[in-house]
Amino acid sequence: MDAQKTGMTRLLLAAPELRDNVWMTQDVAFLKLCAVYEDACLRRDVLRCSSQKDDHALLKSERKCKSLEAATLAYVREHQKFSGIV
Repeated sequence: MDAQKTGMTRLLLAAPELRDNVWMTQDVAFLKLCAVYEDACLRRDVLRCSSQKDDHALLKSERKCKSLEAATLAYVREHQKFSGIV
């Protein structure tokens, strides 16, 4: 599975109400956000599993993931408001 698909899966698990939006699979900006989100989540997961804990780096990574998740969900919700505009 590629980063875009896994990132999208993580986002849809976080916000299941967005699952019915077929347009997202073709939206370049959304797919890029998914890939960046997945990359950030993978880095966070590596820090979580590391034998040498770096709490500062882990907290920073957690904030980045949450921020990217919020930005992506805001993008989707904003796009839904104006879906009739071409």
